[in-house]
Amino acid sequence: MKRNLKEGKGITLIALVITIVVLIIIAGVTIGSLTSDKGVIKEARTAKELAEKASLEEQVDMAIIKAEQKHKSPGMDDVIEELKNAKVISKDDQVNKDTGAIRTDLGYEITGKLDDYIGKISTGDGSDNTTGDNNTTGGGSTGDGSGSIIPPTTADTTPFVPEGAQKLEGTIDTGLVMTDSNGNEWVWIEVPKSIYTNPEYAGTPPTSPEDYEKIESILQKYAYNYRNTDYADSFIVGFNNVDEYNQCKQLMLKRVYENGGFYIGRYEAGTITPRYTKDDELVTAIIRQNVYPYNFITCAQAQTKSKELATGGKTSSLMFGIQWDLVLKFIEEKGRSLGETIEERQEKLKTNSNAWGNYSDVSFIITRGKYIYEKPSSQVFLTTGATERNAVLEIYDLVGNLEEWTLEKDMKEYYVRHVARGGACRNYGTVSAISRYSINPSYNPNTVGFRPALW
Repeated sequence: MKRNLKEGKGITLIALVITIVVLIIIAGVTIGSLTSDKGVIKEARTAKELAEKASLEEQVDMAIIKAEQKHKSPGMDDVIEELKNAKVISKDDQVNKDTGAIRTDLGYEITGKLDDYIGKISTGDGSDNTTGDNNTTGGGSTGDGSGSIIPPTTADTTPFVPEGAQKLEGTIDTGLVMTDSNGNEWVWIEVPKSIYTNPEYAGTPPTSPEDYEKIESILQKYAYNYRNTDYADSFIVGFNNVDEYNQCKQLMLKRVYENGGFYIGRYEAGTITPRYTKDDELVTAIIRQNVYPYNFITCAQAQTKSKELATGGKTSSLMFGIQWDLVLKFIEEKGRSLGETIEERQEKLKTNSNAWGNYSDVSFIITRGKYIYEKPSSQVFLTTGATERNAVLEIYDLVGNLEEWTLEKDMKEYYVRHVARGGACRNYGTVSAISRYSINPSYNPNTVGFRPALW
């Protein structure tokens, strides 16, 4: 009996020790999951910060609107006063004396004295846009007598404005957004007119806007870093015949030359309700935030839907390959205004664009919008403009989410292959904005959508 009692005590002690060890391990794992760089606490704090920043941006927008209502030509002081009334600006240390930035109660600074919002504010001294009268500066108007909508710029081009359209926000250097009469949103892509006389790109300038071969050659040299001679803008399906294709391409070249640029959709083309199969109705596309990307569509169908988005006397179409390259060149050039060198921006565009793309192995927090569906688990589609992270110069999801049909052709393949650009959520590893994907134009996969251009 004594021997049995001793053995019983020994077994109980071992069990107690094991239990304590297990509890210690569980506690360690729990603490780690809460406090690590990707822990629950860190993620919650990040989400809170993003929400606070979004709230601040909304309050700034409201302050601008209120200032505009009170003053025909509101200035910066008027907006600051409205921010004070809304109790957004802290009472102490209102302005950072070192940077000139406005400090807020939330602990953030509106840098550069509201430079991010300067496109919405008029100084009233004739150096910026005004509203409520027929003054026009910057070279454009809404077409309805409501006044200029394009802010001044140091660039050598001035964006055209389709009839009935108006400026929504931004500047050429930060991303100039225009909304058309149908509520679709477009971003201006500058192609400086100076390139046509620059010896680096042109031996002799084009003789006229109809000097199509010369214009195209110069554009290709200007966007050389993003070109690939295995691909070209050549006749493909989506047009009734070669003549119709050539007319469209020549008109694009002429308009880019004359206007010094073109517009592209701010977001991927989308629909109000999600598309789940290739048999879903081909409804009219829209270009707005928080809609479902337009997938399950062939290249020819995408071209038809792009043409339907023409507005204000202008032409809309899928982007030609050279236009996609010019978009990347535009981002490269404006990278300096984003605090990056040309080399840093080229690296992101040509080698690794994962920092602002939705890919299968990239994690980030969406600040608005929603998931569409997961099928398979590595493919997570987002509604348009779901997060600021995936935007550059006001262009959302140029890389990731869906690949995008273009009017570019794979010249290597014996069979006709259209080129989709930009990568999709199914991609993983290192993906870049320069990427090209050769796809049978009659295919209508769930991972390919489109983004039209307007000229």
